[in-house]
Amino acid sequence: MANLITIKEYSVNYNIEPEFLISLEESGIVYFTLEGQEKYIQEEQLSELERYIHFHYDLNINIEGIDAIRHLLHKVNQMDSEIRHLRSRLNLHE
Repeated sequence: MANLITIKEYSVNYNIEPEFLISLEESGIVYFTLEGQEKYIQEEQLSELERYIHFHYDLNINIEGIDAIRHLLHKVNQMDSEIRHLRSRLNLHE
């Protein structure tokens, strides 16, 4: 099983409101693991979560803005992957 950290512990360590994390989950931006009464963050999510914290606390971007940025970054990554694929196909024909 992946390493888990409680929302409460993460909030204390990063000095953020647990409500912000819950809002991210309610918006479908992140997903937490529920064990008993406690919600946990999976270790694989930490870098993504740190990015959202930066957007919100340092850049004053709201949850809706974070979701829009996340969607746009996903599209950019898809397009980048498609460009690399097309370049490799083009190189085969040269």
